[in-house]
This record gives sequence, C-alpha cells and structure tokens, in this order.
Amino acid sequence: LGPSEQSSPPSKAATNTINERLLSELQESIQTQKYGPASPRRTPPFQYSSKTPEERERSLREARDLNGVNPLVCVGGAAFSWICAGILWVFTTYLGAVFASHPLLGEAYFVQRAVGVFRNAAMGLSSLAAGF
Repeated sequence: LGPSEQSSPPSKAATNTINERLLSELQESIQTQKYGPASPRRTPPFQYSSKTPEERERSLREARDLNGVNPLVCVGGAAFSWICAGILWVFTTYLGAVFASHPLLGEAYFVQRAVGVFRNAAMGLSSLAAGF
C-alpha cells in the first residue's frame, strides 16, 4: 500500500454536539441566575430638557392655545351624550316599573334567586349606563 492508500481510522460522526450545546446553555443560565442578568446602563428617571427657555415658553403657549377647537363639535358631543343619558334613564325607569309590576312566579328557590340576580344585573347595568 502506498502513502495515499494507507488506511486511516474511520472518523466517527459527531454525536455530542447537541449535548455540548445544551450543556453550555445550562452553564450560561446557571451563571445568569447566580450573578443576575447583565443589564444595560439605565437612564435616570428624569432628564432635563435640552430646550431653551424661549422654546419652552413657546411650547407652553401652543399647548394653551384653543383656537383649533371647534365649539360646535363640543356642543354637539355634549347634546348627543345628554340625549343618550335621557333615553337610558327612561329605559331604566321603565325596566324598574316592569319588574315591580311582574312579581316572581316560580316556586323553586333557585329559580327565584336566578331571576332576582338577573333583575338586579339588568337594573344595575342600565342605571350605570344612564349615568355614564
């Protein structure tokens, strides 16, 4: 046999690569739990603005400026919510009158309790919606 034909030991397939990777991840997690995670440098909770006093005054004036507010939109929104509250108030009053005029007819205790819970929930939700 020549030098190129010499037999070399057969190479084995790498079977421990996954295990080695898992072991290294395990060691990293142990180090992280032991010493805590590396945290980025924290910024202070309050940083001073880099604006000049004139820029600050200008931004405050712009924040106080109400020239872009349309009064008709404000009045229309208020009227809509007032009408909705009135309708819900009338509905709550009607619901209370219906519940008062129609007493419970079931003789089973659990039926009486279930109807009572339903009526309380209906009155509570309608009155909450009327005031909201």
